[in-house]
Amino acid sequence: MKVVILKGDSPRHSYFTQEILKLEGIEFMTLSPERLGRGRLKRMLLKSPKTFFNRISKYFFQKIRNWNKKEVDFFEASLPEQINVTSLNDKDTVKRIKEFDPDLIVAFGIPIISSKIIEIPKFGAINLHGGISPEYKGGNTIFWPLYKKDLTKVGATLHYMVKKVDSGRVITKVYPEIGETDSEFTISARTFKKATKEMVEIVKWIRKNGKAIYGEAQQGDGNLYLAKHRTFWVDLKGPSKIRKNLKGIHIEERIERFYE
Repeated sequence: MKVVILKGDSPRHSYFTQEILKLEGIEFMTLSPERLGRGRLKRMLLKSPKTFFNRISKYFFQKIRNWNKKEVDFFEASLPEQINVTSLNDKDTVKRIKEFDPDLIVAFGIPIISSKIIEIPKFGAINLHGGISPEYKGGNTIFWPLYKKDLTKVGATLHYMVKKVDSGRVITKVYPEIGETDSEFTISARTFKKATKEMVEIVKWIRKNGKAIYGEAQQGDGNLYLAKHRTFWVDLKGPSKIRKNLKGIHIEERIERFYE
């Protein structure tokens, strides 16, 4: 069995990759795209100044809140052997994936990819989405239910990738334990570890059974959250609002699997 791993550039994405690479009897290829290089930032600024400044403010707040250091300490993952590419959607990358001829693609922390890639593997392409779909699609979708006190919709969705973002058939939904001393970081990190463990189990199931998991269709369109929605002011008051929303809260972890 051949598996392509598409990953972002944060410690949580390296942890995800590290855990999947532990599986034996599988040939892997790992690709990581340039996330926010100068070219992409420039295009973003020209296309949507609001999105550009909101992204910059988000990374500013993450820096002063030591988000990356917390991730490094929590996940304890080393950077895996990988192929760095400018874009996952350029013709050279698509050609590279086609030539590898994967049975399965698994992804976490990547930009939207084209149908040309999604359609390559015979068992499909599966994404780890940090949010419960369809209610919370797009980005920052662990933050938003915490911010809005929609706490039963905090978690991650493992789903097939289709042309419409975060809308493919669902394989698993992961809901973390939540307590009143938690923060966006602790809940996110716990969610990603649990969801990574589930992705490993999904890959093992597909390898054992030699077929794709059917999963369950998403019902309704839900909401799509974009970078422009997480403004400077939302990010500024986010931690205090989340602390208030978590006061007196204890929610047990749970998991919904749509396969046996």
